[in-house]
Amino acid sequence: MIDFAASCGFENGLLDDVESAVGEALANAVEHGKCEGADGFEVWATFESDQLIIEIKDYGAGFDCERALEKATPDSCGNRGFGIFLMRELMDEVAYSERGSRIQLVKRLSERAVPV
Repeated sequence: MIDFAASCGFENGLLDDVESAVGEALANAVEHGKCEGADGFEVWATFESDQLIIEIKDYGAGFDCERALEKATPDSCGNRGFGIFLMRELMDEVAYSERGSRIQLVKRLSERAVPV
């Protein structure tokens, strides 16, 4: 995934942001994405115009993603919600679908960094 992002023109801090956010999303998919008869997850990455779009789908029961996204910061005890907080800080867009079992992360290149 990181090699793909780098080939799209992401480097240095932007590449670090993508790597950290994707790592958090994958960790969540592994932790919460299990259900009887289905393990694992799927990952897609595309680059359109100036934006890298990464989608991760797991097979868990999902969660109340609207409620989770309403929180501006992680739980005060620091045990839950840090991954979502971090992804939202590092990426330009974070969206859930399919009851939270699918996440879409979007990171845009700056105008001056768009490859020609």
